[in-house]
Amino acid sequence: MSDYRITKYTPDARDAVIEFQEMLWQGGPQGNAAYLEWKFADNPYLDDRYVTLAWEGQELVGMLGVFGSSWEVDGHGPVMLPCLADTVVAPAHRGGPLFGRMLDSLIGRLRADGVPWLLDFGDQPAGPAMLMNGWTAVGPWPVASAEREVALTTRGAWDDLEAVRGSRSGAVIRSVATSTADMPALASKLATDAGVRVVRDERYFRWRGGNPLARYFHLVAESQGTVGYLIAHRTSVDTDDGPTPTTIVECEAVDDDVWNDLVEAALATVPGKVVTMWVRDLSPSRVHGIESLGLSLTEPSGRLSQDIHLPKLVMRSTGVLDGRSSPLATLSSPSVWDMRGVSGRGWR
Repeated sequence: MSDYRITKYTPDARDAVIEFQEMLWQGGPQGNAAYLEWKFADNPYLDDRYVTLAWEGQELVGMLGVFGSSWEVDGHGPVMLPCLADTVVAPAHRGGPLFGRMLDSLIGRLRADGVPWLLDFGDQPAGPAMLMNGWTAVGPWPVASAEREVALTTRGAWDDLEAVRGSRSGAVIRSVATSTADMPALASKLATDAGVRVVRDERYFRWRGGNPLARYFHLVAESQGTVGYLIAHRTSVDTDDGPTPTTIVECEAVDDDVWNDLVEAALATVPGKVVTMWVRDLSPSRVHGIESLGLSLTEPSGRLSQDIHLPKLVMRSTGVLDGRSSPLATLSSPSVWDMRGVSGRGWR
């Protein structure tokens, strides 16, 4: 068995991480460096203190990325919960104890600091092993997707697209270069008091939109003010006709007509061969709406091996919660989560 050395990230490991993560990030030295800064150092909720590295001698052979997310819990104030991301184990060390050893080290550090939960929204290949080692699953849940015969490509600047009028709502739908102040304001207005939901404030929108390895496509619906918006994501390290899907990471609207018009406009304009979106927290009328627009639903089969690529949340308690008095004690219940505005693609 290899004698691994597990450490936390420090700036002197920066170059090693940038080179090592080319296996996942594929942004080259400059792009990987920018992504490392954005994802961890510039995260508005948590710095890079929990990023965990594994070494064999002087060689970096494993990494667990941990970034911060902010949540409102059942009407309580915001709480920071760390999210696992960017997990890479060198090929020669896969299938052994390294991943588990890194996780054990990370959980121990979170516990010592009083952090109660660790979240993971990725399509984690190690998911089955995680579930057998104390993790709890919320999901998987369905996704909707539309596949085009020929990939749609962008021409010119996204915000130069001609505005259209929604056929159902009559709202004017236009493309914008980045998020606007009306988007977090509308998300807050449409939020419910029940459940656990990500804090979608201006700070969150600004940070997410700064991802240097992503392209975001924003649509705004206007009718005497902003009545809806949609944000889609595509990785910038793949071409428009490449295999990566374009993901609608969130869509909010004051009614179903505006919502359907926004999705229809996105299907007509965002690049890529496949467009996909999460379905978990959509109302039945909106699920019906996307089916009428030509998106196909993929439902969980109930078989772990078949559902491995469907989105889900896996979470691990660090053991610091005291009884059930804390609002965080109920997070392992699937029914408390509102995943609107959350997408693993949105944080990549």
